[in-house]
Amino acid sequence: MGRRINTYSACLACLAGMLVLLSCEQAPEPRGPAVQLALSEPCDVQLGCRAGNESLAATVIFGTNPRALQPFPVKVLLESGDQVESVTLAFTMQGMDMGWNRYSLGGDSMGAWNAIVTLPICSTRRTDWIADFDVLVAGRHYRLQVPFVLGK
Repeated sequence: MGRRINTYSACLACLAGMLVLLSCEQAPEPRGPAVQLALSEPCDVQLGCRAGNESLAATVIFGTNPRALQPFPVKVLLESGDQVESVTLAFTMQGMDMGWNRYSLGGDSMGAWNAIVTLPICSTRRTDWIADFDVLVAGRHYRLQVPFVLGK
């Protein structure tokens, strides 16, 4: 009986992992040089992180405290005089290859871009992440890097 439960649990865990991989809508990586948007201090991903320049203002908000392999909502509020074409997000770590994990955010008429995303797991148990947002506005590429730590 115990062996059957362990096998059943392993199958459920495998199925859950496959569903996470299948649910990720992989977006193409933007091309060309990006204009880096500087973050304003302080930056708390749950309260909102702001960045911008004379052409674009952005606020990033995570709907919950992110945890590895658990979906959570991400919202980017954008203010620009030009049409925003796309917003994508990838999770990275300094000095680490975290694999392909780019998400497309869906926009609305009010400048809000949203997605449900899943943070990959780090095999070394590091918790220092960077959310790399790429924004295309009227053919111009902007990048916003938002560092965050799990559990904070």
